[in-house]
Amino acid sequence: MPAVTVPIPLRWSDCDAYGHVNNVAIVGLLEEARVRALWDDDDPIMPPLGASSDVWVLVADVTTRYRRIIDHRVAPIDAEVSVSRCVGASFVVDYRLLVDGEVCVEASTTLAMVDAATGRPTRLTPEQRERLLALAPDAG
Repeated sequence: MPAVTVPIPLRWSDCDAYGHVNNVAIVGLLEEARVRALWDDDDPIMPPLGASSDVWVLVADVTTRYRRIIDHRVAPIDAEVSVSRCVGASFVVDYRLLVDGEVCVEASTTLAMVDAATGRPTRLTPEQRERLLALAPDAG
């Protein structure tokens, strides 16, 4: 069971010559899902996005498993987003991209918290850790 499901619109430019969403665009869709889930305008979990932020949240690793082609469509696809791990200065976000209830992509990203001034890792705060772990698949 996902912690949160967010609708993600597809763009015509996401498609390749075969008419389906390109693998590079898939990683962009994961980013969009992550931002919508973790940086909610009303109650963000993570520090502000932007070069002027004291702490940056950087992608350290991406793993993507393609299960089914995603053809272009006007209706948004669903992105299920959960957090499976929080350790020190990093955490893992898991995703499933679905079209009409069918899993098309399973993926994960490891994100690292980094001090913008020094470039060194900075630990998650207890509040961030608690809120991220509330997005664990079995948290509900």
